[in-house]
Amino acid sequence: MKKDSLLKSSLWISISGILSRILSVIYIIPWNIWIGPLAVGAANALYGKVYNIYNLFLIIATAGIPSAISKEVAAHNALGRFDQSEKLFKKYTIYMSLVGIVLAFIMFFGAKYVAIVLAAGDMRVVTPIKYLSIAMLIIPALGILRGYIQGYAFISYSAFSQVIEQIARVAYMLYATYTIMVLQKGNYMSAVNQSTLASFIGATLAYLFLLWIRVKVRRSVTVADVKTTTELPTETPEINFSSMLRSAIPFLLVDTIMTVLQLFDQTTFTWIYELILHASQKTIDDLYAMFGFQANKLIMVLVSLAISVSASVIPALSAMISRKAGKDKIQKLMQNIVQFTLFIILPATFGMIAISRQLWTVFVFYDQSILGSKVLIVSCVEAFFYCLFMILENILQVTHHVRKSLVYLVWAYLLKIVLQVPLTLALGVYGPVSATAISFIIMAHFAFRLINKQFQIVDKDLGKKLFRIFIDGIIMLIVVVLADFLVVKVISDATKIGAMIDIIICGLIGVAVYGFLSYKDGSLKILKDIRDTKIY
Repeated sequence: MKKDSLLKSSLWISISGILSRILSVIYIIPWNIWIGPLAVGAANALYGKVYNIYNLFLIIATAGIPSAISKEVAAHNALGRFDQSEKLFKKYTIYMSLVGIVLAFIMFFGAKYVAIVLAAGDMRVVTPIKYLSIAMLIIPALGILRGYIQGYAFISYSAFSQVIEQIARVAYMLYATYTIMVLQKGNYMSAVNQSTLASFIGATLAYLFLLWIRVKVRRSVTVADVKTTTELPTETPEINFSSMLRSAIPFLLVDTIMTVLQLFDQTTFTWIYELILHASQKTIDDLYAMFGFQANKLIMVLVSLAISVSASVIPALSAMISRKAGKDKIQKLMQNIVQFTLFIILPATFGMIAISRQLWTVFVFYDQSILGSKVLIVSCVEAFFYCLFMILENILQVTHHVRKSLVYLVWAYLLKIVLQVPLTLALGVYGPVSATAISFIIMAHFAFRLINKQFQIVDKDLGKKLFRIFIDGIIMLIVVVLADFLVVKVISDATKIGAMIDIIICGLIGVAVYGFLSYKDGSLKILKDIRDTKIY
């Protein structure tokens, strides 16, 4: 087995992340149709609330350990300490499995109290939370195994396991929903319950796949790779729970921020609209489903791109720093990371903005597409700056700025809390998303400024490269908007099929335009620059 390069690992995670997110978006089309227009708002709002709660427990269950494991395994392996990597993996599989059991117990027997605290007392979420508690029994062990394999620089296999997990989850969701809603003419609550159970099925299949991959990973280590005691540095880090927890908690807090803010949205939005604006439950469900579930599902495609870059950056930087590489090499890697991040995420954001109305028609309903597309555009801006913030925070932690990264996280929370009520009252459904976006914009600025102060990333050459990427993205955006305007003159986007055709045509035009411009001005060379960058 050949280790993945930084480019290969990023591409694999990007592909698997995009495929997983596309699957999680595409299933909405038949799922919404089978739920029916009368119940779809309530079903989406309920499902969104339940999964925000589940994501919080999910992140607590993994406790940032997968990213920390990835970082530590890569550091040990770079020094030839493969025995320590194995001890680390076994020890934390046991620890985190016990954590999963405790959290499953809390979710199942304390679902009522969870609903009161995290869902503004919406008792509809109680039963789905109990169904999701079963997934907690395997999710922590799955996270440990993924981090372990990423640390060995076989990130492509970890990425592929996510595709397996998503395919199994979506397949069961659609099967259960069709059976309940179409064949049995059942209630949407039953369909939501079974849809949540699908998480356990997907996670189990992904775990079995990675167990098989682990056997192959261990066989890939040759005798020459393993260093003897005399060859090792005199000072090497020892494995203990407190040091691993200290390494994991910052990753946990970064991973948690979006979920916590979404939970904050679903409680405060309900309170604001009930107590101040005196809106009906249906209005609250419809509006919350719009930004808290439907738009959120679509922008997760962008977030998956950031996760792909971040997951590759952590072990690569960790290994480079553990080898005490020169500052110029780290600086070059940082510049490549900044350029590559913008090169990937910026055109994806502009592309979604350009065809936002057609995306809403395909994945939700045409009659909501005007308001929905506007919500999606604001959500895309939020997602773009969240992606930058998340990557910068992970870089801060790997480069020993953990305390500063936590300070920036706290300020992001405080800004969100201060802005939430006034922006929601002033902007309505756009308010919560705008408050989050502003928080990420401000704190991403401070995070980048700190990194740049240490490594002097920004210079005239990088500035020119980033400016070219931005101009290429703007030109692509204008061309796609014009193409969209012309296509809808010929093909009606009022139907899902028509909107899908429009998306395909405009998407191909956007890729062609951006690819051509990047090739002509040299921006495409970033792929070549990082192609041979090894993780360790």
